[in-house]
Amino acid sequence: MAAALAVCGLAAAGCGDDADEQGGTDASGCAARTTLGAVEGAVEGAVEGAVEGAAARDGLCVFRGIPYAAPPTGELRFRPPQPVAPWQGTLRATDGSRVCPQVRDSLSEEYPDDREVFGDEDCLRLNVWTPRPDRSSARPVLVFVHGGAARFGTANEPRYDGAALATKGDAVVVSINYRLGALGWAELGGLDPAYRGSANNGLRDQMAALAWVREHIADFGGDPANVTAFGESEGAFGLSAMLATDHPERLFRRVILQSGTGYLVHSAAARPARPPVEDMAVLKTMPAGELVERQEKALARTAPGAAGAVYFGPSVDGTLVRDSTIARVTEGNAKGVDILLGTNRDEVNFFGQEGPERMRALAQAYGPTFFPRSLAPARERMAAAYRAGRSPTDAELAMFTDQAMRVPAIRLAEAQARWRPTYLYEFAWRPAAGVGAVHTAELPFVFGTLRFTGIAGGAEALRTDRDRLAELSARMVDAWTSFARTGDPNARKLTPRPDWPPYHPPNRATMTWDLDPHVLNDPRGNERELWRDVPLVSLR
Repeated sequence: MAAALAVCGLAAAGCGDDADEQGGTDASGCAARTTLGAVEGAVEGAVEGAVEGAAARDGLCVFRGIPYAAPPTGELRFRPPQPVAPWQGTLRATDGSRVCPQVRDSLSEEYPDDREVFGDEDCLRLNVWTPRPDRSSARPVLVFVHGGAARFGTANEPRYDGAALATKGDAVVVSINYRLGALGWAELGGLDPAYRGSANNGLRDQMAALAWVREHIADFGGDPANVTAFGESEGAFGLSAMLATDHPERLFRRVILQSGTGYLVHSAAARPARPPVEDMAVLKTMPAGELVERQEKALARTAPGAAGAVYFGPSVDGTLVRDSTIARVTEGNAKGVDILLGTNRDEVNFFGQEGPERMRALAQAYGPTFFPRSLAPARERMAAAYRAGRSPTDAELAMFTDQAMRVPAIRLAEAQARWRPTYLYEFAWRPAAGVGAVHTAELPFVFGTLRFTGIAGGAEALRTDRDRLAELSARMVDAWTSFARTGDPNARKLTPRPDWPPYHPPNRATMTWDLDPHVLNDPRGNERELWRDVPLVSLR
């Protein structure tokens, strides 16, 4: 394990010399001194409803763009993240523009500028929101890993602003970038044995960032022994994969998985993602922007739509990720980690929001592309059960959501409940003008930003029902930060909300997040039972 941790950059990952980022003195009052060098951030405005003492009057100290590993450029491209030497002077951490190489996806992501192609590989950076960078504070720490199909997105999206979580939860919040697409997730060992294992470099980036947090977050007012990692979609897939690594409790004490479990981790038998060019010399020298453009053109042909959303990502390699997440968690590999997890009621509808034709096409593609072949004889019986009270299209999409998201989350909750109290939720709020509680719909509420990028009807709902949406957000922020502080989402209630019992059969208590949050026992249990004996190893 020690060797694996060193490869992941767990030893003093930091930042290198960059004259544009250094010099000067702290004029804002937001300064931290780490073993890597001094860091200066900036004061940003207070959040309405902040708890007493949590920067309620003076605003937060925010540090943007702190490097946690060496730039993966030149000979470090396609290599595991590497630590860098301490810097001289003071690092000005006020750069919120870093985006790992990708082609812009403006339908579902928020970017800091209007570029169509991002090509800067010096992107292994993180952001910190803290009430005060005071080593005596020891606040709980939340580290966010963004989603985006391992192809898109950045920690610097405005919807991921950590201010509400930090102020209302009196916590330190961190968000991280990691390598995307072929640069972080393509397996190159077949082209050059020296690059064997490159398919998990994006995961190693995430682990290196968590190691940086454990090493340095006390300098920013956080408790390194009380770290909660939370991620959505691809971010949750990565954190799920970490539960299958050796000693995940070294990375975090708690984890929140939003719309993503180990089912979306490539199985050992699956073919790892491949690069868009089968020539190692070309891959090492091609400009990053050109590489990701070629990647997207290739995926448009070979893995369009929802298939492209699960093409890249972590994989079971037998060394870093030892086995499937469910298998390892069942064995007690994560018994030192508290887990809260859940899904959205209409997850896959996200991919059909452009209109009814797109929704029907998505439903029609589900069976031949994703439905388990082993279940072919039972397909009509299962589909008939889902069609009760639903249109044929809605029934197919409900099956797809259950197979891809809800049932795997239930199984992970069952596996971990053997070892520790585990909390399961379903997010059910849907905008009136939308197509359901789609993938990503919980994010505006968890962060308290109420930014509805990529959620059809979300902005309209905010205009017409802001007060009730803000109330739901406050309850979710309260539950998330209470769990981060204690491992129990009920322990520190600052808002009126029902008690959330741990999940375990036969009750299967599930918190339903809606304008009127409530707990249901075994929601849609008849449909869950249809999957009882299905071996869900990997959707990929």
